[in-house]
Amino acid sequence: MDSHVEVTNKQFPRHRLFSRELPMLMYGFGDSMPPLAESVDVLEDILIDYINDMCLQAAAMSAKRGKVTVEDFKFVLRKDPKKLARVEELIARNKEIENARALF
Repeated sequence: MDSHVEVTNKQFPRHRLFSRELPMLMYGFGDSMPPLAESVDVLEDILIDYINDMCLQAAAMSAKRGKVTVEDFKFVLRKDPKKLARVEELIARNKEIENARALF
């Protein structure tokens, strides 16, 4: 049985998912306020492509199981220690929040 992930190059309509956050991040990293709309659009395209690529790589790792897990994303990020450390930090913080909520 040969498992594989099918990749399509569909063009999805732009939803401007990060249109509120990106200008603030760009300003924080030295851009003018407000940044050019074209700059925000380009950065958003790059960000969405990066997220999509990461998801496809994680899906390829989990092709035999049929379910993408956090461990698949950690495996994809294994060569980038800063991003991997940030993922592990966020997972630990999420567990702390869940434990604190369980107390109430």
